[in-house]
Amino acid sequence: MIAPAMGQVMLLAMLMSEGRWMFAWLIVPGIIGCAASALAMMLSQRRASRDSHNPGGTGSDGPSNEVGTATAFPAVDLPSVSLDALLDLESRNPADLWRLISRQWHAAGESSTLRQSSSSISAVVGMGERGRYRIDLSRSGPHALVAGTTGSGKSVLLETWCLSLACRMSPDMLNFVFLDFKGGSSFRILHRLPHTVGFVSDLDISHAVRALRAIEAELKRREHLAADHHAASISELDSPPPRLMVVIDEFHALRNQLPDYIDRLVSLAALGRSLGMHLVVCTQNPMGQVTTDMKANIGLNICLRVRDSLQSTELIGDQRAALISSQKPGLAYAFDGDDCLAFRCAVPESSQALVTGCLRAARFMGIEPIAPLFSAPLPRTIPPDHPLLRDAVPELNHPRGTGDHIPRTITIGLEDTGVRLRPCRLPLDQGNIAIVGSDGRGKSTLLAVIAKSLAKRSNIDIIVTRRTESDRHDLSLPTDQTACGRIWLADDADALLDPMSADALGQRFRAALHDPRCLVVFTLASSRYLRFPEHCGVRLIFPTGDRAIDMMAGIPSSLLSGLTDADVSTAGRFVMLARGHSAVIQCIQGDPKDDPIGQTGI
Repeated sequence: MIAPAMGQVMLLAMLMSEGRWMFAWLIVPGIIGCAASALAMMLSQRRASRDSHNPGGTGSDGPSNEVGTATAFPAVDLPSVSLDALLDLESRNPADLWRLISRQWHAAGESSTLRQSSSSISAVVGMGERGRYRIDLSRSGPHALVAGTTGSGKSVLLETWCLSLACRMSPDMLNFVFLDFKGGSSFRILHRLPHTVGFVSDLDISHAVRALRAIEAELKRREHLAADHHAASISELDSPPPRLMVVIDEFHALRNQLPDYIDRLVSLAALGRSLGMHLVVCTQNPMGQVTTDMKANIGLNICLRVRDSLQSTELIGDQRAALISSQKPGLAYAFDGDDCLAFRCAVPESSQALVTGCLRAARFMGIEPIAPLFSAPLPRTIPPDHPLLRDAVPELNHPRGTGDHIPRTITIGLEDTGVRLRPCRLPLDQGNIAIVGSDGRGKSTLLAVIAKSLAKRSNIDIIVTRRTESDRHDLSLPTDQTACGRIWLADDADALLDPMSADALGQRFRAALHDPRCLVVFTLASSRYLRFPEHCGVRLIFPTGDRAIDMMAGIPSSLLSGLTDADVSTAGRFVMLARGHSAVIQCIQGDPKDDPIGQTGI
């Protein structure tokens, strides 16, 4: 400021010497401004010098602010302990852990009958300033947000927390769903727990979508369950379902890859308290990733080391989490709206042994394996002896001939509900069945599966029509004219369905389509000549991948939006359109040595 001020003074002196008084007065404000700036700078330097000699001061912006913050929040030094020590398992033989776990499960079950533990979901997770630190979601939650930078110990905290809960509460009282968007490494051990009803990672996005749909379906199921019993909370029921804890690691990755499904988690956060469902969200940046609607329903914030003081202030109300040393992983602050307490999470040194102990305890107590909340997507091939089909299709494994009429349904594969897989039962009482698909998609194999299933039935006449090498159709007539039912199976029936064809077999085929005494199952390369519902009541459509063509074939737009590349390219994958029902189906795998109609013994 000295040089500009001197320049202004020299200019003023020159103007005054020449008698230019009007111009001289214009220079005066500039000189005053320079003098004021110099004075302000001197005062600021003097204040900074005084604060540097007074660490307890509360100066404004500058180095003194950091010193004051460090003094206001003294460093917390908590020991790092193992989870075995917290659970008093250090002196235990790993082979006998199941005994202690069984006793704890039994004690928790006894207190639950007295309505003491039915509303409690607490576990020891580490050491606090007053001793062992316990997290109780029923009191502080019901949901929790865990934040921390890379290497701060988020995944270790989640593993410790879940293992501690699993050792205290049986699978009949608590279940887990793990959504790992860090490649599956966070819960590589926990997913073996008998409490686990679902585990997915970001390596299979379609599987993660099924998990989010299943969570929404479970939320609605519990809502209806509480409403049917006129209960305000699910814990008021005589036999409430197990509490469900949904744990999400790297929530920001889930939000980036599946933004359309975040609303399902917001609903869980809003309604989960009374329905016994808890959400634990783990992320690196809660400010930009967790929505305000979700934060409004999260009662417990756990903040490990963060790099930005704003994130610490957002979660716990002050900057102390930003001051945690990188040499103290696992050190965290928990804020439930009233108190902000420091703790250091325990290290699970024997996770495998604890999981094995839980598995053995479940077997000892006779706890049946819990049905998964959702299943994996449809496999590319389904053998006839698939576990889900063993009870559904006994005719494929155990020939029998006790049927007197055409059955109402037959099982032809597995159906995907969007959440679970179940046997697909093809209705035979809704009219003729059209199978539409291009060559190589598996429509002839599907027809062979239907024929093979029907051939096990007695007192049913089956007419078989196939296209020969000369592009004509061969007709196999039934042998028993007194049969109670008649089914016509026609492969490559496009020419037979042509209304302009004068072929005698084609006329007979088109007449059979309108005969209520005959069920016609036929395959087509396209739906050009197919009229619905005049020709058929059930359609089995192999999607082409062209949205316009598939919608013209009858596939609903909502179902088309969920189809993947695998659904379009996998042989034997089709869409069943029946009365008021549509679903994606994978056909039972046929024997490649079989005839297109499947060597049914007709």
